[in-house]
Amino acid sequence: MKRTQLNINIDADLLKEIKASARKSGKSLVEYVNDLFRKELHNDASGDIEIRLSNHEKRLQFIEENILSDIKQNMKISDFTPQEAENFNDFVKAIFKKELKRKQYNSPTDAWHDFVSHLNCFDKWDEKCSLRLKEILFIDHGDALNSDEMNSLKGSEMCPSPIRTGIINWINNSERGQCCCSNSNFPSEKLIREKGARLVSELEI
Repeated sequence: MKRTQLNINIDADLLKEIKASARKSGKSLVEYVNDLFRKELHNDASGDIEIRLSNHEKRLQFIEENILSDIKQNMKISDFTPQEAENFNDFVKAIFKKELKRKQYNSPTDAWHDFVSHLNCFDKWDEKCSLRLKEILFIDHGDALNSDEMNSLKGSEMCPSPIRTGIINWINNSERGQCCCSNSNFPSEKLIREKGARLVSELEI
């Protein structure tokens, strides 16, 4: 192999380290330095970066999936009692009236169609739920969703609290069906169960 001479300036201490490493490897200084350069030149850094990025993406996905799982697990609180169901229904009625006025819909019916579109996208929500909810919003002393009906909604694979999520998405004009269980800027389901309509006056929306 044809050789040529390369003259470079190098730190004296670094040269000592290189010579010491060359001796430990059993190679001459020239062989050792040549091998170092070849290794560096043939090292596919871009491939290493792609592998690291792929590993980071997998790790982030794993973390996100576990966080979502933890959130859903935390949402699996006790079943609705009759009083909690009543409080929740009162909250829904109050928030509907507030948003009807704030968003200046042409009519309550227009507001209803917009609102329910953020609910009927969930797997546990059906036509019966829509009719029952519409009844309490438009009929004085209408029969509210009872505790059994509220508890049946908790089994949703998409979101364990679809009514709360639907309200948040409706208020924020967000994507339909997007789980909002982690939203800490809105009253939790537990708090809504406890305080009902009293919370609405405190909401800054």
